[in-house]
Amino acid sequence: MRLAWLTLGLVVITGTPLRAQAVTLGAGYALADYREQADFLHFKGSGPTATVAVERGRLALRLDAWHLDMDPDKNAAPPLEPFTFDQFNVRLGIRVMSVVTVEAGYMKRWMEPSRAAQSLSAATLGVRAAYPLAPGAEVAVRTAYVAASDFAGGGSAPFGIELGLTAAYGPGSGRFRLTGDYEFQRIDRRTTQNGSRLSVPIQSSFARVGLTVRF
Repeated sequence: MRLAWLTLGLVVITGTPLRAQAVTLGAGYALADYREQADFLHFKGSGPTATVAVERGRLALRLDAWHLDMDPDKNAAPPLEPFTFDQFNVRLGIRVMSVVTVEAGYMKRWMEPSRAAQSLSAATLGVRAAYPLAPGAEVAVRTAYVAASDFAGGGSAPFGIELGLTAAYGPGSGRFRLTGDYEFQRIDRRTTQNGSRLSVPIQSSFARVGLTVRF
């Protein structure tokens, strides 16, 4: 349900006049791996995703939403319970070179039930480089620093990183494209317990396939 509301919000946000701009809508399905405290809390899951991207001149706005059902990995430490994983990302990019874009973004993640895993929000700053391979085919790489992380369970993160790889292909005009991408994120969360500092990193990865249409 939350994914549906987020998707509706993305469409409303981009529901401005389309003159001199390009809009891309996408839907996909993702497989996910999620860990807290290294392998102590380890979950795997899958679910639908939605994407909206708007490009105008050198500016690009991209919004992504995930709704995933996560289950404890068979090798994780019991007792763990399954949970739903909802995430919303927004990134604003400015193209500074022919293939290089600087991006600033914001992410929000909700876990339900909240006791099962960490809900959080954070800002990102990074670069994206997209390379055309052939007519209708493109590959892109992305990296970003994750900053200003705020955790539902408290703590702080002096360092966080995102890495991404995307490939897309569309025959003919490329209006319809098949996409595949992989994203890795690690946030070095730290907390304090009984006066001692504990390292409780959060690590997630997504592999997604989807279809986009460009207007």
